Amino acid sequence: MTVSDRWPPPTWRIPAVLHALQTLVLVIFAVVLLIESVAGGTDNGARAATEGATVLALAACCGLLAWGFWRERSLARTPSLLWNALAVIVGFTVATNGAPAIGVVVIVVAVATFVATLRVPSYDLDEGE
Repeated sequence: MTVSDRWPPPTWRIPAVLHALQTLVLVIFAVVLLIESVAGGTDNGARAATEGATVLALAACCGLLAWGFWRERSLARTPSLLWNALAVIVGFTVATNGAPAIGVVVIVVAVATFVATLRVPSYDLDEGE
């Protein structure tokens, strides 16, 4: 088995890696929120725990998109486009509400992932007939 047999082509690999990066950032953010809720670093521990659980659920969704691209499943294409369009909106919100550097990074990663996702082939469901 060669390396090319184990690794998907770059058309699939790039969005997979970018989604995996997004997943990693979301997991780290969720862990920080959960630690704050347990350690009492916030005035509303229940809210921080709920936010942490929500971000962890979003990380799971993003991880599934990464896995779908890594497995060369065209079904991941449309949810990825929607995910990254929403991420651009989140980036603008973050950038205009006190964290411009983080907002710009979110926008850049979302646009890069969106463009990489557009390069993924979309298969017709009737191809197998």
